[in-house]
Amino acid sequence: MSHRPSTCTKPHRYTVTVVLCLLLAAWGLGWSAIRIATEGVGVLGVNNHVPWGWDIVLFVFWIGLGHAGTLISAILLLTGKRWRRGIARHAELMTLCAVCTAAVFPLIHVGRAYMIWQMAPIRVPTGVWPEMASALLWDAAAISSYFLLSVLFWLMGMQGEKRPSHRTLWAHSSLLMAGILTPLVITVHSVVGSDFALTLRWQSVIIPPYFVCGALLSGMAAVQLIALWRRSRIGLIAKLSTLTAALSGAMGLFYLYELVTEPRHWGTGYALMLLLNVALPLGILSIRKLRHNRLVVALISIGILIGMWQERVQIIIERSLHAAGGTYSPSSVDVAMLLGSAGLFLALFLLIAPRMPAEQADPRAHLSHTPPTSPRRAALFGSIISLLLACLWAVFTQTADTAGAAGSSPQGFFYYIPALFVLLLLGAGLGVYINYIRATRQA
Repeated sequence: MSHRPSTCTKPHRYTVTVVLCLLLAAWGLGWSAIRIATEGVGVLGVNNHVPWGWDIVLFVFWIGLGHAGTLISAILLLTGKRWRRGIARHAELMTLCAVCTAAVFPLIHVGRAYMIWQMAPIRVPTGVWPEMASALLWDAAAISSYFLLSVLFWLMGMQGEKRPSHRTLWAHSSLLMAGILTPLVITVHSVVGSDFALTLRWQSVIIPPYFVCGALLSGMAAVQLIALWRRSRIGLIAKLSTLTAALSGAMGLFYLYELVTEPRHWGTGYALMLLLNVALPLGILSIRKLRHNRLVVALISIGILIGMWQERVQIIIERSLHAAGGTYSPSSVDVAMLLGSAGLFLALFLLIAPRMPAEQADPRAHLSHTPPTSPRRAALFGSIISLLLACLWAVFTQTADTAGAAGSSPQGFFYYIPALFVLLLLGAGLGVYINYIRATRQA
């Protein structure tokens, strides 16, 4: 059995921790946003050689961390790993807190946040519609869809605990939602990777899986820290450590590929990544005695988070320096945003986690041999409606294909596919959840 965190027995210390995190978030993010709004993006460390600085590094880092929580829960549910119940709900909560934290940085980076509405599928004052072939629109659609379905998946899991009379419908709906979220999260971080591949002129099919594997590794490290915070049984922590070691090995293959194909990028930063993300996790977590040591697991997990942060710096900043030359130095605003984002994530998580029940019922234990067809029909109906609406919008509005193209060359209808696929999954997930809520309220 998993135990409640020790912080629950020390409410005063816990309250002080939450307040300090909120103050850190208000100072780091609030002060940074005011500086950028009043003085411009020149207060960041960006320059002519490095157009994206730590604000976009933080965006990609937190998005990667957020994509892992729900994906880990969904994959473990689909594969029938019953031990996932000890960490599933808190891993899903980690996703929601991380995505909320990541959402701050596009608003800061865009400068005029009040103009963000122009990415919505409505005509802007100039008479031009947002371009569905743009990688930026893929990004907005994918991240918002993933966040919405992750919230619904999290809520559905807790609703199933309160309605035991509807466990069969809940079980099938949860499994179907997990099946929808798995390709969605892979698509989302592949889209994020494609954004950088397009903008930085990379020509490599390895970028999407590279980003997905990195997101899973950082998310697994964060889930391990959450399990340690909750004082989960050592068997659960050991299983998470085994998965972490496997993901570290996969990252090692990606790093080896880069070493062979682009040796000019290697330096101190890549050496740190190789040490923290591959060598130490593989070497230490493969030893059973160390895998069962809570302190060792905590240190390895923290090291992975530092290593994955360095990887994002390497991708976004160091590649720009290799391509354009020059130097980069983070400003005090960059550092404040880093500290503020950590404070915001911890404050959100610590405020919600103690009030959230752990998962008790296993959805797979309530599956029937004659599953209700309504969740599948609802998913199919929702996906068809969503796809039809997206196609109609594309047909009537996408008259000029000029966005998101390297060298400003037209892309064509083929580049609408990522947005259409994401919207199809969004419609399917909404159909499943609406059908579940409708059925439980009618009964």
